[in-house]
Amino acid sequence: MAAKSLKHRALLPMLLICYAGLFWLTAAASAGPEKVMILFYSAEANINNFKPLKTEFDTYLLKSGNYEFQPFSDRETFEQYIKEKDKCLLFLSSWHYRNIYKSYALNPFLVGIKNGKKHQKRVLVTKSADLKSVAKGTIASASDVQHSRSVLKEILGDETAANSARILTVPKDIDALMSVGFEMSKAALITESALKDLEKRDPSLHKKIKILAEGKASFLPVLAVPDEFVKNAEKVIEIIKSMPGDSNGMNAIKMLGLDGWEPVDPSDKSKLEG
Repeated sequence: MAAKSLKHRALLPMLLICYAGLFWLTAAASAGPEKVMILFYSAEANINNFKPLKTEFDTYLLKSGNYEFQPFSDRETFEQYIKEKDKCLLFLSSWHYRNIYKSYALNPFLVGIKNGKKHQKRVLVTKSADLKSVAKGTIASASDVQHSRSVLKEILGDETAANSARILTVPKDIDALMSVGFEMSKAALITESALKDLEKRDPSLHKKIKILAEGKASFLPVLAVPDEFVKNAEKVIEIIKSMPGDSNGMNAIKMLGLDGWEPVDPSDKSKLEG
């Protein structure tokens, strides 16, 4: 009996080690791979309700793996968050990308397309004001203030005027146009495509609107990846590229004002970062 008792005591530590190992393996298996975040901030769209956008993105992404879409309404918070994340991809405007890609070691992989094009142009429109008086009045824009001033500087050719202009931030380009129609602002800074849409939506207002000046063509939003995650991002990049082939994916991409994505070629990269 004493021998059996000693034998059982000797086996007990081994059994505990086996149970501990089994528990660790089970926990590791259930945890699965670390979640990959797809982070979104747009300097060119004033989205005030992220819930539908996040729902569509997450529904699409979770079909393919442990991915989560996280939108941001504040640029500073977005940029701070990037510093603390290794496994992430970024949706951001091409203007924003150009401003931060060196600081955050970013690489562009996809560029948005709309109506078969990967570029867009912004125009300054009004009902009656001239360019000189517009610079002294209120200008409605769906872009954030910093981006709006950057485009105005290019359009007006006057940094002082661009920095002193009063920017009325609105949710969408159509709201900027309506603010001109209702004389809440002297002018609107919008995309060319928004002006074309106005012709269908409100022909009467469209006839009253005139283009004062136009900016240079710029790329639509891009999908970028930090250097440290490039080697492991191939799968999720392909998943995002395939969004138009899925109903949830298409709904999400339409919410961004896009029709799909195209790969960024070397020429695009040079222009994006030029």
